Amino acid sequence: MPDLLVEIGCEELPAAACRQAEAQLPGLLEDALAKAGIASGERRVHVAPRRLAAVALGLPAERAAERSEVRGPRADAPEQALSGFARKHGLDPAALEHRDGFVWAISEGAPTPVADLVPDVVRPLIEGLQFSKSMRWEGGRFSRPIRWLVVKLDDAVVPVRLAGVASGGTTFGHRYEGGHGPVGTAASYLGDVRELRVMAAAPERRATIVAGLDAAGPWADPGGKLDEVTYLVEWPVVLEGRFDAGYLELPERVVVTAMQSHQRYFPVRREGAALEPRFLFVANGGDPDVVRAGNEEVLVGRLDDARFAYRRDLERGIGAMAAELGRVSFLGGAGSLADKVGRLGPLVGRLCERNALGEDVAAAAARAAALCKADLVSGLVSEFADLEGYAGSVYARAAGEDEAVCAAIEEHHRPSEAGGTLPASAAGAVLALADKADTVAVAFSRGLEPTGSRDPYGLRRAAAGIVAIALDRGYRIDPAGLVGDGAAGFLLDRLEPILLEEGVTVEELRAARGSGAVEPIEVAARARALHAFAGPARDGVRDAYNRCVRIAGEAAPGPVDESLLGDDAERDLAAAVREPPATLDAAAALVPAVNRFFDDVLVMAPDEAVRANRLRLVANVAAALRALADFGQLPG
Repeated sequence: MPDLLVEIGCEELPAAACRQAEAQLPGLLEDALAKAGIASGERRVHVAPRRLAAVALGLPAERAAERSEVRGPRADAPEQALSGFARKHGLDPAALEHRDGFVWAISEGAPTPVADLVPDVVRPLIEGLQFSKSMRWEGGRFSRPIRWLVVKLDDAVVPVRLAGVASGGTTFGHRYEGGHGPVGTAASYLGDVRELRVMAAAPERRATIVAGLDAAGPWADPGGKLDEVTYLVEWPVVLEGRFDAGYLELPERVVVTAMQSHQRYFPVRREGAALEPRFLFVANGGDPDVVRAGNEEVLVGRLDDARFAYRRDLERGIGAMAAELGRVSFLGGAGSLADKVGRLGPLVGRLCERNALGEDVAAAAARAAALCKADLVSGLVSEFADLEGYAGSVYARAAGEDEAVCAAIEEHHRPSEAGGTLPASAAGAVLALADKADTVAVAFSRGLEPTGSRDPYGLRRAAAGIVAIALDRGYRIDPAGLVGDGAAGFLLDRLEPILLEEGVTVEELRAARGSGAVEPIEVAARARALHAFAGPARDGVRDAYNRCVRIAGEAAPGPVDESLLGDDAERDLAAAVREPPATLDAAAALVPAVNRFFDDVLVMAPDEAVRANRLRLVANVAAALRALADFGQLPG
């Protein structure tokens, strides 16, 4: 049973493209094999900066023959037509089968060698990959230009030409140290490229990097650069660099950011101690002394820039920076950052009042709102954008601001991504809500809402942050008042990924929103309650609700005339719904009365007044249940 190896060789792929390919290739390989009618045993994918490899082991030698039946002309058609149909299918006219008044070409087919099917497997691996950013070149479209292609079935090359490249049996190794060489088989592939100084398997590269870091000292990776570095090197070597201890006078996060933000270095810290004046980095081979010297020079240059900017910012002071915000535009002409800061104060005040947060929180949040954007004109943030917010907190602290104010300034950017760290303080949470809400409201007011996958202003991220903070803190935010009527629904849409991850279904969330609740904490609470209530009792409420809605039709809820209630079942239902159910359990308790009503009472009574009275009663029941949830959204 032959093994298939496909290696797509290209220019250096970005780490993000490597991860995208690694996520997609297994599914593409499985689908391609299935469409070609080829079963396989184990399948593997290997992704490195200059190559994507797919392996399928234990393929059949051939695809089994497939019987085909093709209907032709009527049996009484002219002889010329019958002969032409037979000739088209490679048959003698006498071999045509007569059935149901037509002639049929019956073929038992022939087995297809698996080598003939391989091109149909390889093509989707290249054409099916979707990258967030792609390049066009004369060979086609891919994350980076494809330079070579290896397609082998056991030790035989399968001829394929794709993306302007013909397949062969030669691969290329490490760009500077590996040269090129032959590939044997799928089984020998990892060893073959290793001879050319390439670790094609990402888990092996990662393990090698971690082992090297562990051996060099107690390293840290606050920026999560390890995953990225794994896909930037083919032959990882961990080296150590050093810098002057005087740079450690800078705030620690500044030093770490200088190491990690662009250069992907790993700081070293002894347990319970400050940073050491050294760093670890991952090289892609090369002369260690030369590589080390180059990286030390780069880091020292960045630390010099940081120290210069930091000292100059301290001299200016955060107040002077805040005074310059009027010259910085916000959202492409929607006023200035000074205008935005001016809007944050009232927003913060309303949020604090709505949630009874107290004067101390309101004062800290208001003061932080006035200063939170000042660091956008600082030299430090100009050099290191990742320090936005943090730099402002450092400068506020240096100016003698209260610690609660400094913390709120640092936290007001949180969360910066889905599932990211939330503000730790009440003042920080309120300021973060106000800041994100203002961005969403202004963008929507100017018609800048996201379209499709485009979201240049990060509005989905901002709205998701608002919802995450509101749920975490239990804050009531008044979405329409906070971001405007046009954006309120957009904001509530961000509940979906949070609740789906908890197991709540889309239907349960829609039912909760159908209740008319608009506060994220209320919608979430209702959706979670519906999810927990799933079962026969909830199904009974759903069925009773749907029956009421269907029969009530256009009838509106309203006062019921007690004197027109002539049946015990309708009197009992009217009494039961006089106090609308406040919980799902109470709604379930209402179901027997609803069912008895429909069993015993003719709603569409001949008497017009009685009929209208009964329809109002049914509409009242529907409205009472809908106040808990739109049960009609639930499946069943």
